[in-house]
Amino acid sequence: MNIQLPTNKMKALWLTQFGVPPEVRIMDVPKPGKREVLIRIEASPINPSDASFLQGHYSSPKQLPVIPGFEASGQVVATGSNFMAKRLLGKEVACFAPTKGNGSWAEYMVTDFSFVVPLKQKIQSDQGSMLLINPMSALAMVDICRKNKCKALVNTAAASALGRFLIKACADANITLINVVHRQEQVDLLKSIGAKHILNSSKENYLAELRTYCELYNARIAFDAIGSTSTYNLLNALPDGGEVHVYGALSAEKSISANVQDIIFKRKRVRGFWLSTWIAEQSIFKILETAKKARKIISAGNEITIQKKIPLEAFKSGMEDYLNNMTAGKVLLCPSMTIKE
Repeated sequence: MNIQLPTNKMKALWLTQFGVPPEVRIMDVPKPGKREVLIRIEASPINPSDASFLQGHYSSPKQLPVIPGFEASGQVVATGSNFMAKRLLGKEVACFAPTKGNGSWAEYMVTDFSFVVPLKQKIQSDQGSMLLINPMSALAMVDICRKNKCKALVNTAAASALGRFLIKACADANITLINVVHRQEQVDLLKSIGAKHILNSSKENYLAELRTYCELYNARIAFDAIGSTSTYNLLNALPDGGEVHVYGALSAEKSISANVQDIIFKRKRVRGFWLSTWIAEQSIFKILETAKKARKIISAGNEITIQKKIPLEAFKSGMEDYLNNMTAGKVLLCPSMTIKE
């Protein structure tokens, strides 16, 4: 077992004000509590939830100043005294950041052992860093669909990393997935990975096609990453009793709209979807089972496209690249990397 023990200091991205990019700072390496593990971070992705948090638009108990970052991969290099924590020593893992306190955009992070999933050898750290939020969100969406005895669902921003995982998760669960994208190049991309039902929201006949697909497949549940008028259109297209689960606000609008008649007379509803809430409602056995399925999806070759890997010092440009072209893939922060001269 080759464990690289930490020094007393580490580099980290430090956020002091919402709306202002975090800056690199030298900080003390944290020490794990009884139930915690200390992870040497190898990679941590920039996700839409991270971008939202940096702007102050994400509901989180984290208080400023703080190290951002919600998920990562790395090696457990120290642990607290808890038996389950000790079992993880030396293992390569995927991990969630703690609900409160500092996150994963640093050389080291402490988190509760229950937020850690060991990686299989054939899953590289780059892919492992993205194992939890997107794959588990897709599997949670399928779980919601099943519990509602629904055999079809709609998803917007379908060319995203989460959307691509949802294609695989729905296929495995024999659930019909209606994918909504906004550009023809995204239609072509989803076709290339086996998606069957794809709608382009930029086309004039989009709303009519959406309604037709929802009626044809009796899609009573939609997941919306956009908000604003997208939520309205989805709710309007779903059959009576349909539900739109909003999980993002890519439109940058803080509000959504709905037809009052749909709500009152057609028993349609708008709800929120947040992976943290879903996880809190599950048993530890369900969470472990879901994580196992997520590992299986990635190890079967369904890898997330990586746009680039950058050191902490290149965060500003990396964030701009990601926000300007999310379809091109994830941007990974790799704390051990250095800026090339």
